[in-house]
Amino acid sequence: MRQIGKLPPDLAPEPFHDHLLTLDVKSRIDPGPDGQPIWVYDEDKVQQARDELALYLADPQNPRYQTAQSIAQTVRDRERSLDKAYRKNYREVTDLWAAPRLYQRPLTMALIAISIVVFMLENSRYRVSTRLALSLGTLRIEQGEIRDDGLAGLRSGELWRLITPIFMHVNLLHIFFNMSAVSFMGTLIEIRRGSGRLLLLVLVSAVISNLGQYFYMERMEPGEPHLFEGMSGVAYALFGYLWMKSLHQPEQGMILHPNTVLIMLGWLVLCMTGRLGPIANAAHVMGLVVGVVLGVFRL
Repeated sequence: MRQIGKLPPDLAPEPFHDHLLTLDVKSRIDPGPDGQPIWVYDEDKVQQARDELALYLADPQNPRYQTAQSIAQTVRDRERSLDKAYRKNYREVTDLWAAPRLYQRPLTMALIAISIVVFMLENSRYRVSTRLALSLGTLRIEQGEIRDDGLAGLRSGELWRLITPIFMHVNLLHIFFNMSAVSFMGTLIEIRRGSGRLLLLVLVSAVISNLGQYFYMERMEPGEPHLFEGMSGVAYALFGYLWMKSLHQPEQGMILHPNTVLIMLGWLVLCMTGRLGPIANAAHVMGLVVGVVLGVFRL
């Protein structure tokens, strides 16, 4: 903002201020006993404003300064309307992301609630029975050791085992990071695309990522008990889905920040190095593939 000059104390500032506004020159005129300083906000329009000031001082009664008032009022009304629309949209976005209500994301909250309940059971005296009942493979305790009966439970109709491993978690850090990812990405999908699409995405990715992890472990360690836990496969499916929507359907408003993409992909690679211990990498990869495919096919 720069001062371009002063108006005499006895000269009305409004006509000149309105005239500048009609020329798209934003200004401010301050009252003062020895003159009225004129400030222009846009540096690129300082010279234009100075030229207009010289013309105004030479002929302040020119009719164009009188007609400028009605035009300037129209400009102000339009600016107020745009500002009102902006503030309305801003509040809506704030309400949407700062504190989404339960009815806006019931499935996301249900996934988190079930995971917390199962985690509490896993850390209670029901730990063993919970894991035996919810694991994909049919595990049993025999002479103090865990035996794996393969997919016998599935063959006998215990189809919930295809899904339930996603609700089990190893420790607090495990469930915290998984639930954080599901809360952020699940909310985004559920609000924008509805609970039905999110449910389909969760079910498909849970089944495929769980089966992928089971058969990978069976190939690497045939005959050994295969116990794996966590919702990270589903989380990577949600990530893959949002990633594709960001690239191919940004108009749907499901945009991931590039840093989020880098972090998720970097974490995927880091887990594969084995430096973080035993991790269900096959579930991560299969979940990501499911999310990418469903995102590309515009589910």
